[in-house]
Amino acid sequence: MTNWRPRSDEDFSAEVNAHLELETARLVEEGMAPEAARAAARKAFGNVARAQERFHESTRWVWVEQFLQDLRYAARGLRKSPSFVATAVLTLGVALGLLTVAFTVFNAYVLRPFAVHDPSRLYRLGWQSPDAAGRIFAWREYDELQSRTDLFDAVVAHDMRFIHSESAGGRSLTATYVSANYFQALRPRLLMGRGLGPADAGQPVAVISEQAWRRMLDADPAALGRTIDFDGSPVTIVGVLRQEFVGIDDFPRDIWVPARPEAAEGTEVVTRLRADVTPERVEAMLASFVARKAPPKVSPKDVRAMLVPNATANALSTDLLAALSPIFAAFALVLVTACFNLSNVMLARAVARQREIAVRLSLGASRPRIVRQLLTEGLLIAALGGAAAVLLAAFLMPAGIALLFRTLPPSLAALVRVVPMPIDYRVVGFAFAGVAAATIAFALVPALQASRPSLTDVLHGQRAGTRSASRMRSFLVVAQVAVSMLLVVTALVLARNFAAVGAIDLGYRTSGVYSVNVRGGHDELIRTAADALSADSRVAEIAVTSGNPLFVTHTLAAAPDGTDRGEVPVRYSFVSPEYFTVLQIPVREGRAFDAKEAATSARVAVISEATARAFWPGANPIGQTIRIAQPTNSRMDEIEGYTRVTVVGTVRDVVTGMMVNGPDRGHIYFPASAVHRRASALLLRPQATGDFRPDMAFATLRRAGLDPAIFEVFPMGEMRDAQMYPLKAGAWIGGLLGGVALALSVTGLYGVLAYMLTQRTREIGIRMALGATARGIIDLVVRQCLRLAGVGAIAGLVAAAVAMRALSSVITLEAVSLLDLTPFAAALVVVFSAVALAAYQPARRATRVDPAETLRADA
Repeated sequence: MTNWRPRSDEDFSAEVNAHLELETARLVEEGMAPEAARAAARKAFGNVARAQERFHESTRWVWVEQFLQDLRYAARGLRKSPSFVATAVLTLGVALGLLTVAFTVFNAYVLRPFAVHDPSRLYRLGWQSPDAAGRIFAWREYDELQSRTDLFDAVVAHDMRFIHSESAGGRSLTATYVSANYFQALRPRLLMGRGLGPADAGQPVAVISEQAWRRMLDADPAALGRTIDFDGSPVTIVGVLRQEFVGIDDFPRDIWVPARPEAAEGTEVVTRLRADVTPERVEAMLASFVARKAPPKVSPKDVRAMLVPNATANALSTDLLAALSPIFAAFALVLVTACFNLSNVMLARAVARQREIAVRLSLGASRPRIVRQLLTEGLLIAALGGAAAVLLAAFLMPAGIALLFRTLPPSLAALVRVVPMPIDYRVVGFAFAGVAAATIAFALVPALQASRPSLTDVLHGQRAGTRSASRMRSFLVVAQVAVSMLLVVTALVLARNFAAVGAIDLGYRTSGVYSVNVRGGHDELIRTAADALSADSRVAEIAVTSGNPLFVTHTLAAAPDGTDRGEVPVRYSFVSPEYFTVLQIPVREGRAFDAKEAATSARVAVISEATARAFWPGANPIGQTIRIAQPTNSRMDEIEGYTRVTVVGTVRDVVTGMMVNGPDRGHIYFPASAVHRRASALLLRPQATGDFRPDMAFATLRRAGLDPAIFEVFPMGEMRDAQMYPLKAGAWIGGLLGGVALALSVTGLYGVLAYMLTQRTREIGIRMALGATARGIIDLVVRQCLRLAGVGAIAGLVAAAVAMRALSSVITLEAVSLLDLTPFAAALVVVFSAVALAAYQPARRATRVDPAETLRADA
């Protein structure tokens, strides 16, 4: 291989100028005028700048030719090692494919703009005060905003609700009531038909999503003009949207219908700013407009407008990246493990090729030329791995979404929607950016190591650089084990916490109990709903409460009366007397409420055992009085009139709110009935659980003249499963990443050991000739590997402890611990067992060599 080196610009310019001077002098000698001679010389030899341009062009083509030459050489070399190529591509493809899947989700929810006209100028309007924030406006306020043509090119309104549709098999649909200019302003592309406009106001027409078209109508090409059930009323389909448009927030919609301002409580507003207006100016100009949103006890001057970018489902921000960084770090660590694995294998492969490299160097090839050729080989492997990663991501995305819906609790699965997640140019670009980074990560160090052999030693048959290569291999093994340990510890921590939370005793019954919640602040309908459901013969018992115990929590400050003790935070609920029997919460002392106390909102209370222990340790709490502190600001839940209550009973401690926080440290129950102003939910127990479904409750509410879209009906058992699902999903994903990283480490260690032991055949033959047993050789190899694994394990454990401590300082959970020693010990056992298993088989194969034959072959 020739050692080609292009000339510099200065060298070339000097050469051209010298030729120009010589030609000019020759023409002057022949009698031509100096100026004419110089012009003729320039014409003959061309302009220096043009010559330089041609020189650069030729230089570029030389580099391209060299790259293509290296690529062909790398392809020929890799064709001779199909097993190595398959293993390398699979290793990189799996690791990069998992990272690409994570990026695909990130791209869909953060980077990918909405499929509408000019999304970059869309902003969601909201307001913020010291005590509250919101983004709901009255329709009259929306009408006022539409007139601000000095600020906006367009203002659209949309209001999402869940509705029930027999056309969807009784499932819920996500519906959006939209303003008349919604489709005109956003201009989403339609698969067929038209959008909604001003002429459709008050008409029973709808536009549906492509997903709903396939799910409800089996992708009927004659869908236009068909009617579907919309919460008990028929609507006619006038348009079907293309797959890429599902709305302008992070929750996809199924159906769009004209708004009904007279029936709406409020709406969200999205604006398209004028090109000559900044968001800061709009916020300043709308100060007086949002001042009317000031909550009680808050000065209107303290309320300010907020414009949030609405070009994508979630605006890219530093806080969002900080929140997602641990997830991306976990996926990236798998890729790092794969790169360590490949780097080790590439290093072994490069050392095996040292004689070839030495010959090329001795024939004049430069070290940078050798490095470029080896990097080209790595780039070819990485490119194949990148293509495999994109294909794997394209397969995993639909499989993952299908698995999500199959594993979600059924009631939750009926409500969950995901945005389209295509493998677009951003995803492909990310994958091949990962290819470039991976090439540098796994191919550069082996290339540098292999390109500096001692030519004399190598050409005489000796291995050059063995000590430095061995140190590099040891470092890579240690690094792989450390990363694997970190991911395995994380996976085991998540799995243990999932098991711990799942084992928590809530203190009440969830199976066979249904929660009926009211949306949109329509608490006044609780009484009508309670009467209707109580009259249903399929309902055995019904209770009224101020909130579902698994989702809603309220806190007040209380203390035992007659003492100088300060008030402490205690959770509280307003409940009817049936609450304790429906949930089967046992009364420990005293009694529960009676009907008269519930009807009159008597100043009595039932408290939890934890409250009794905290307020009157060792004493009987029945008949004692609790002092209730009145709220001091608008952010606290208000309980006006409850200054002192008398304890009539104690009940078992229960878990309210998030299960990961464990049992309540204190809870006070106040009596309430269906007409109480704080009543906002119902709990019902059917006569026979197997014969009752949520849609039966909706049918009962509809017969009572109530809009089922205002209500939610969930089995309490599924609500518990819904709380558990994030932990379950985290344990699954953590287990997948930890398992893949450990498998990559084990396979990498296996391959490196297999290569190293083939290089130590003579040493092993001599040891066995001198009396070493096969078991002794195996023990020696396994001990050496375990020493390296021990260093990596310690590094991984330290990194895991630091990461868990950092997370525990940010996330405070009562029922789980991120620094439990059990997962750390279990991870240590798992990783050491895997390393020992990886080391055993190559060592066992090496001991099968006949020492006599080995020594004769080397003689």
